[in-house]
Amino acid sequence: MNRAVRKFSRPVRAVILAVLIHVAFGLLLGLSLSFKPQVIKPSIAKPVKAIVIDRSTLAQEEMSKKEVEKKRKADAEKKRNKEAEKKLKADAEKKRNKEAEKKLKADAEKKRKADAEKKLKADAEKKRKADAEKKRKADAEKKRKKEAEKKRKADAEKKRKADAEKKRKADAEKKRKADAEKKRKADAEKKRKKEAEKKRKAKAEKKRKAEEAREQEKQDAYSALGSLVGAIKGRIEGNWSNRLACSGQEVTISVKVNISGEVTAVQVVGDSGDDACRRSAENAVYKASPLPFPDNPRFFKWLDQEFQIIFKPDI
Repeated sequence: MNRAVRKFSRPVRAVILAVLIHVAFGLLLGLSLSFKPQVIKPSIAKPVKAIVIDRSTLAQEEMSKKEVEKKRKADAEKKRNKEAEKKLKADAEKKRNKEAEKKLKADAEKKRKADAEKKLKADAEKKRKADAEKKRKADAEKKRKKEAEKKRKADAEKKRKADAEKKRKADAEKKRKADAEKKRKADAEKKRKKEAEKKRKAKAEKKRKAEEAREQEKQDAYSALGSLVGAIKGRIEGNWSNRLACSGQEVTISVKVNISGEVTAVQVVGDSGDDACRRSAENAVYKASPLPFPDNPRFFKWLDQEFQIIFKPDI
């Protein structure tokens, strides 16, 4: 901008200088035209005495006058030419200044148009850049939103998968625990059943052995008692003083004793024998007390403290 101002100020200064020179020349010309030579009116000549004038002198004076006139004319011509040249120069300067002014205005207009064009282009470029920036921002925002949406979906998918995996693991863990609990219960039930079976078998075995032992003990008791039947019968028969009362009769006697063989009860079973025979048999048993009896206390429970003996006295 400073260069444009300096470029513009130069022709202006030239124009101002030319105007000042023209004004100065105009003033000088006006002064020269307004100047009038002073006319000296001749005074009334007084009669003089005639004198003799030398022609050579007159000729010289005449020539001097011509020279003066000639010089005056030359000076006037010179002045006129000078003023004409000055006017020509002034016109040329005026024309040059006018053209310079015209050029200055043209340059200014050109510059204005160039500046306007430049501003138009700058505005267009600014708008283009603004539109481009706006589009860039819009594209960036669109891209950001798209990427954000993509990330949101990816995060949602990731979370869904994580939740699904977490649920799968939780379900798997729950199933594992349920299976483990089921297995534990099954194993426990199996173990319980096994132990129960073992216990049952042990109990059964114990019971079997106990029953075997009991049966054996029972058999031993009956064997022991059986081995004493002859002795019991012999002892009763030895104390049966009235065997004749049962002559030709068979009598079954139920005898109940205590652990030491003491007879606690006697009863004839059924209708065997008559009354005399029955009383005779009962008395014989009571007299034979205590009867021979197994001395093992364990045998007593199997004998139920009661046994039957069939008598058929042989007279």
